[in-house]
Amino acid sequence: MAKPPLSPYGAFIGVCIDDCGKGTANCSLDVKGHHFNNGGRVHGGVIASLADTAAGAAVNTVRPVDKFTATTDSSISFIRPPIGKKLVALAEVIHKGKKLFRVEVEIFCKQKLVAKSNLTFMIVQAFDPS
Repeated sequence: MAKPPLSPYGAFIGVCIDDCGKGTANCSLDVKGHHFNNGGRVHGGVIASLADTAAGAAVNTVRPVDKFTATTDSSISFIRPPIGKKLVALAEVIHKGKKLFRVEVEIFCKQKLVAKSNLTFMIVQAFDPS
């Protein structure tokens, strides 16, 4: 299956869409110095952004082609701090409705679970920020 386009924000933080299937996406992020918080750990916002980007990529594989979606709800549980140079996010659409999509994401570092996230996406109108 063709990879969906990466959002400008996802590209900005360094997310890569590695693989996609129907309702799934595998994404990764190589950890760089600007991803850390003042305590020397990967910032929680980076992990949440990776989860959101992976979930969006998974939704893009099952939503109607002429439609757009936006995150309407997101929760994340941080299990352990990632110790390593690469984060991997595995996203799966667990519910595909007419307007809403529910997605579960697991984020790993060195094959250890570091976070789990649940997100809801809704079909929306395209938005032109200019």
